[in-house]
Amino acid sequence: MGFIHFLELILVVAILLVVGIPLFGKLKLLKLVEKVDPDSDQYNHLLVRKEETLISIKELEFDFNTDKISEPDYKELRHKLEKEAEEILENLDGLEQERRKNKSYKSA
Repeated sequence: MGFIHFLELILVVAILLVVGIPLFGKLKLLKLVEKVDPDSDQYNHLLVRKEETLISIKELEFDFNTDKISEPDYKELRHKLEKEAEEILENLDGLEQERRKNKSYKSA
């Protein structure tokens, strides 16, 4: 029985080595911490907010068309959402202009 357990142990160790070396060998190549670009994060955040605002406007229109919301409430909420969308688009445009300026400075 001792020899069979020894063979099982060798087989388990061999399997662990075959599976473990490729897995743990790649960890050295991966960057555990990446440099954060605050402009890119802000840009992505604004894109998500823009999509959420547009979805909210569509839902608001649907609610109004199905008589779930009154006309005065619809107009007030629609105005707020449009104003928010306008601010988001202005911020996105500002970031785009900054990116273009930075690219032109880097290429020059």
